Amino acid sequence: MRHPILLFALLFAFTLGCDRNDDDDTADDDTGVPDDDSAADDDDTPDEMCPETDLPPRDFVDAEEGTDLYDTAADFTVSTRAGDWTLSENWTGCDTYLFIPDDPNQAQGWPTPLWDRDVDTLLDRLPRNVHVFFSSDSWNGDSREEALDGIEAMVEDALGEMDDDDAEHWRSRIHYVTDASDQIEGYLGSLLGSPGWGLGIDGQQRIRYIGSFADHERYSAAQGWFEPNLSMAANEPVLYNFESQREVRLAAQDATVIPLFNGEVIEDPGWAGVRGSVDVTLPDAETMETFDTMELDLYLGCVGDGEFGTCPDWDYLVHLYLCDEDDPDTCDTEFGRWITTYHREGRWVHDVTPLLPLLANGGERRFEFYTQQEYEVDLDLRLSNSGREMRPTDIEYLFSGGEFNATYNFGYSGQQVILSIYSDRIEIAALITGHGGVGLANCAEFCPTEHHFIVEDDLYVVEFDDPDNVQGCMDQVVDGTIPNQYGTWWYGRNGWCPGKEVQMVTIDVSDSIGYSQGIAVVEYEAYTNGQPFVLDGASILMSCWLIEYREYP
Repeated sequence: MRHPILLFALLFAFTLGCDRNDDDDTADDDTGVPDDDSAADDDDTPDEMCPETDLPPRDFVDAEEGTDLYDTAADFTVSTRAGDWTLSENWTGCDTYLFIPDDPNQAQGWPTPLWDRDVDTLLDRLPRNVHVFFSSDSWNGDSREEALDGIEAMVEDALGEMDDDDAEHWRSRIHYVTDASDQIEGYLGSLLGSPGWGLGIDGQQRIRYIGSFADHERYSAAQGWFEPNLSMAANEPVLYNFESQREVRLAAQDATVIPLFNGEVIEDPGWAGVRGSVDVTLPDAETMETFDTMELDLYLGCVGDGEFGTCPDWDYLVHLYLCDEDDPDTCDTEFGRWITTYHREGRWVHDVTPLLPLLANGGERRFEFYTQQEYEVDLDLRLSNSGREMRPTDIEYLFSGGEFNATYNFGYSGQQVILSIYSDRIEIAALITGHGGVGLANCAEFCPTEHHFIVEDDLYVVEFDDPDNVQGCMDQVVDGTIPNQYGTWWYGRNGWCPGKEVQMVTIDVSDSIGYSQGIAVVEYEAYTNGQPFVLDGASILMSCWLIEYREYP
């Protein structure tokens, strides 16, 4: 009899992204891609860590003034109602910064001005290491003062609902700029004027843009879109903090980095199956045995300047494929999967360690990358030793997905796998995403699904229930989903989010397998709300393997 052993509740969803890091003004090479391995260079551990991120403070970089996305932000001084405020003089190495104008281009044309509501929600959602600068776009001094009076009054009302410590904390971090936005001296005024979207300075002292303010709870039938919400700006510094933590983590790795693509423009607008291809040299087999961790580091940059208007429109699948070792012209092993953003750039680093056995022999290998939309692609393979007790040594392909309909489960008979008698752990590893918009539930993109893996009559269930959460993807900005995309990025999806990598699901099934037998039988079925899906047009995209691990000697 089948009986449940394990229930994985995995929450995934859909929308946008970010970048790479650099201590200098722009990028690490002539591709313009910001570098993310630039954490504090000295080995001295600071006495105090940043309270919000638990990271070491960063030194201020005295940079030349630039206006490109990801340029290191130069020093500036702005006139505020409390006096002049200078970045270098207030630098702590822990903070981020937002400049929010009252009439940004992406929030124009609505009956309610951006600053007229949502201040309390903004303050509630902001990370505590943010400075916010409110600046009016009006060139008329009286109108500008009136706008600042209004936003300051709402801020004070919100602070009045807080305890004294919180109110004092935010009062010192909210600034009211007295000059018109595009009249602020230097690059700030230039960027607030054009593209005029609002501005961020992240934890790595880089120039960033604020994305869409659209709120999923404010659909306007008259406008055919979603009204803006000032508090959406809080998503930007949430991502900045995630990126800072990622940067420090990557810099601490003693990783062997294998560049796969370096700024190549790749696209397939005609859906003809055209892929970018690269041949690389991996370390030899003996060296490959020393690695217990493998990650993919992907940056998708927009061709042209800025984000909206040059970044591709839609949330599409992109893939990395590994080609056969003996037949490099055959490239059908999926090695990585991502979902692109709506109109924004993005960077994602994620673990694909279970696939290490596919590269065990090292040497010359070929990879292919597929994207339908046009992107500048930077993609690295990162190999490292993280001190894990076990490393994957053997891999066997199990199942693919297919059309998710009344006959879906009929296509999966028990898969028999021959096992090594030396394995110390056995896992199922899978990439699973649902697509299509069929029926009232818009299955399989927006319907929850349950994936049943049966190993020697023991049942393991992977659930994707984020489609039940209208902001399931927005909740994942803290984990690297690109925020404030120019599309319906907020909604939870079936195993994925726009602007995020597709994480590999792993299930430890060791307890279900008797190693002395040397054989395991694995079965698979999938359901939505506990039932088979009976309509045609939905699909499950899946790559699934059985992985064997061994302890280090």
